[in-house]
Amino acid sequence: MLILAWFILHALTRKEYWWSRFNVAGGLFYGPEVYHSGLSRATLSGAAVLLFYYCLAGAFFGWLADPASRLRTLLRAALFVGLLHGFASFCLWPAMGVFAPSWFPWKTVLPADLILLLALARFPLYYRQLADFCGPGGQPLSGPPASAVEPIESRPETPAAGPPLPDPSVGNGSRS
Repeated sequence: MLILAWFILHALTRKEYWWSRFNVAGGLFYGPEVYHSGLSRATLSGAAVLLFYYCLAGAFFGWLADPASRLRTLLRAALFVGLLHGFASFCLWPAMGVFAPSWFPWKTVLPADLILLLALARFPLYYRQLADFCGPGGQPLSGPPASAVEPIESRPETPAAGPPLPDPSVGNGSRS
């Protein structure tokens, strides 16, 4: 969300409409009409594209990160964000439209990439908090530990309480 806020702030400081970057990102779906449209569905879809792109980048980095070493995670995050910046410059922005690379120059995207870098560099902290919450097996720590629970085979078999079954000797009121 901070990245989207950065794009809004950057547009406002340049005296542009705050939705201009989002409209250009919406060009992936709406084509060249986004350059003369105002606040519209293209704005919402463009914001969604940018949010999805940066969230997907963070999720993918989760596979690459090393929760044991903060320095290694920082170095991997810097390399990852650099590669991501290159991918966006050469593949993503041009896919959004002919003029999209001029709306997302490196001076505009670099602060957004730095925000992403700061978030990714904090991965070991987030991982430790999640491990403390979930425990080593990935299950939430609510209730007794798995070793304290009896196996199913050792529990006595008792039928579940349900509605009483009708007596077969009593007729059901129908005539045969």
